[in-house]
Amino acid sequence: MNCGRPSNYLLPAVENRENDLKVMNKGKVGRPYQYSNVEIFAAYAIKYIFKLGYREASGIVEDYERQYGVDNTPNFRKKWRIKKLRKDIISLSIYEESKDIVDIEVVIDSTGIKSRNDGEYRATKYGKRKEWCKIHIAVDRKTKRILNIIITDSSTGDAKKFIPLLEPIEKVKVAAADGANNSNKNFEYSDDRHILPLIPVHVNATGGSFHRKLRVEEQLGVIRRRGRNRNVIPPKEIRKKNQEKWKRESGYHMRSIVEGVFSVFKNTFGEYTFSKTKEMKEKELMLKALIYNKYIA
Repeated sequence: MNCGRPSNYLLPAVENRENDLKVMNKGKVGRPYQYSNVEIFAAYAIKYIFKLGYREASGIVEDYERQYGVDNTPNFRKKWRIKKLRKDIISLSIYEESKDIVDIEVVIDSTGIKSRNDGEYRATKYGKRKEWCKIHIAVDRKTKRILNIIITDSSTGDAKKFIPLLEPIEKVKVAAADGANNSNKNFEYSDDRHILPLIPVHVNATGGSFHRKLRVEEQLGVIRRRGRNRNVIPPKEIRKKNQEKWKRESGYHMRSIVEGVFSVFKNTFGEYTFSKTKEMKEKELMLKALIYNKYIA
C-alpha cells in the first residue's frame, strides 16, 4: 500500500460513512453524530503520517471529501474528536488484531518517546529538562502488528508491564522479552497460562521462586540437588556459553522484530508527541499504534 496517498485513508471512510453513522446514532440521545469515528480516524492518520497541523490536515480532508460529493465537512475545530474518544474504544480496536490468530508468539519491549521536539540546541542553551514518556508494546511475530500498548512515565520498569501487556491477549503460546522482565511474578504468570517465557535470567542467578529456578537450570546449566550443597554451579564462562546456546535454540532472537517495529513507528510518526497533557499523550500514541496496524504493518 502506498502510504503517501490520502485516498488510502479517506476512501473507506467516505464509502461507509452512512452505514457507520446509522450504527453510531442508533439509540443516541441528543444531537446525532455528523461524522463517523472512521472518518476522524482517517483524518488523524493523515495528520500524523504527513506530520501536518490541524488546519492543514482539515484542508486535505475537506478538499478530498468534496470531490466525492460530501458537503457536510467539518472544520478543524469540530473534526478532532479525540478528547471525547474513550481510551477503551481505541484499546478494543487494537485487541481485535489478535482475535483470529492461534498460537500467538508475542514479542515484548519498550522505548522512549519525547514529550516535545525542542532539539538539542534549545535543551543545551536554555537548560530545559528533556521530558519523555515510555511505550510498552506486545507485537505479533508473524504479522508484526501491535497487539497491546501501554503508556507510562519514564521511571516505570519493564517488568511491571509484562503481565498487563499479555492479559488481554488470548491464545498466547510464546512470549519473548529482554532480561529487564526477569522476575518471579512474570515466570509464575507465564507458567499458569501455559506460555513459554523466552526471558534470559541474569548470568549470576542461582535462586528465586520455583518457576524462576527452572529457567536458571535450563539456561545456565545450574544443577539443583538436595542437601547442604543444593546447586552445582558451573564457571561463569560456561554459564555464558550455555545461555548463548539457549538463545539460539529457543528462538529468543526473534525479539529483534520489535526493534524493527519501533524503527518504523518512529520514522513514520516522529520521536515525539504533539499533545501536552498526560491523557492526550496516551490517546495520541494509542491512535498511532492503531494507524500503524491498519495502514503500515
